[in-house]
Amino acid sequence: MKIDKKAFKESVADTMLGLAINFPMVYITLSICLLFTTDAFVITIVQTIVITIIAIIRRYATRLWFKQRNGD
Repeated sequence: MKIDKKAFKESVADTMLGLAINFPMVYITLSICLLFTTDAFVITIVQTIVITIIAIIRRYATRLWFKQRNGD
């Protein structure tokens, strides 16, 4: 089995970037949600929406950065 090193580096970079962005973002959104509700379902929906939007933006930006860097 051959590993695509470029794809692997991109995956690791995106995952680490996601961790760095998501941890404080989840804390902030949870803190804000707890000001208004303690309903776990509502908090889950809000956090899922926020995380999904941020993930799409992050993944798009990461892909463009690696595409420019690799000359694709």
